Amino acid sequence: MNGIDQVFAELGMKTNVTLVILTVALLLSRILPVIILSPAFGGEVVQTEVRMGIGILLAVVMFPAVSERITEIPFTALPFVVLMLKEIFIGICLAFVVNTVFDAAQMAGGLVDLLSGMNMAQVYVPQLQQNVTIFASLKLQLSVVLFLSMNGHHLVIEALADSLLVLPLDKFPSWPEGKWAFFELHVRVFGDMLRVALLLAGPAFIATFLTDLALGMINRVAPQVQVFFMAMSIKPLVAAVMVLVTLHVVVDALAAEYSGMLALLRRAIRLLA
Repeated sequence: MNGIDQVFAELGMKTNVTLVILTVALLLSRILPVIILSPAFGGEVVQTEVRMGIGILLAVVMFPAVSERITEIPFTALPFVVLMLKEIFIGICLAFVVNTVFDAAQMAGGLVDLLSGMNMAQVYVPQLQQNVTIFASLKLQLSVVLFLSMNGHHLVIEALADSLLVLPLDKFPSWPEGKWAFFELHVRVFGDMLRVALLLAGPAFIATFLTDLALGMINRVAPQVQVFFMAMSIKPLVAAVMVLVTLHVVVDALAAEYSGMLALLRRAIRLLA
């Protein structure tokens, strides 16, 4: 790197290229897990080169926030690897919080498909690189589109930038409220994911339950009626109608849950400082 340093020096730029590269590598270790794991940023549907390009672009944009502490980055291998593992851990934890609503939406759609008998029909979802059921795909795509339309990705990027100020790259978490508080937050996030999934699937869940109850009563009154075959055509129709009728309610619920998710994301960052 001496030759490159000389080139920068001749251009009037005093910098250590090695430190810059190591700092960008640590930045990418915190940023890339959120980009790779979150469907809102493309998920697995985006090519690896594009995801790396987005990560490098964000690292360049956020570099001024850490440039003052660039000299604190260690040169030696073992301390640097430990710092990188710390950054990867932080990135994965933040990505888990960001993905709460998306995972809940997919879970809610899968629950609706299971109750309505449509779980045998599957479609391919590019963001997940796998086949999922119809309503699971619908609710996931709806949650992603709504998140982007609300500029939620801007708020997530802003939170990542704030995390660099709260917890610099060369520092380890100080756990101001204790280590358990941070992990308890993630347990709460997992619980919220189940709560949101039941909330989003609630209308279709109640409709299919009442349909099963009505068909059961019909079977008791008229056993000769082929209730099982009737349910195969009635329950998917009831679920589809209920999902469409309550779509505005689901959108409002998702918007409210995004606010809660962003609040938890900022709290998770504060618990690391």
